[in-house]
Amino acid sequence: MSREDPLWQNAAVDLATDVAVQAVAEGSRIRGVVVRGALMGRVRSLCRRCLAPLEPEVVDEFDLLFDPKVSESEGDVSLYALAPGADELDLSRPLGERFLLAVPAYPLCREDCRGLCARCGANLNAGDCGCKVEEADPRWGPLHALRGGK
Repeated sequence: MSREDPLWQNAAVDLATDVAVQAVAEGSRIRGVVVRGALMGRVRSLCRRCLAPLEPEVVDEFDLLFDPKVSESEGDVSLYALAPGADELDLSRPLGERFLLAVPAYPLCREDCRGLCARCGANLNAGDCGCKVEEADPRWGPLHALRGGK
């Protein structure tokens, strides 16, 4: 699936690569068609903690059923209507939906990302910024004691 495909024009993701699809279809127009496979691609995003640019890989394995006995309004993300007499399947919308659902909502540059300093905005992954940690407001002392001093 090409990055230039109109499917991606209004999507809330910025594709860094085309989306590669490997799939196998089995079945018939009467019983329905099962499409199994995987899709892979990369998106441009920012780390949610330190705002470093990222291009995480998005991979999703799928099983899609195109059934002549169902309507489009079934609501199952893996079940689609198969038009009577259809000779081909348009997989762009179902696969585009699957890809969008597989994109990480909160991408991180690494699991232990320290983020940005709340005071000066320095990237704490590069090292300590030198900002002093302020002492807690003494008015919160009784509440702090109730929590066991943690």
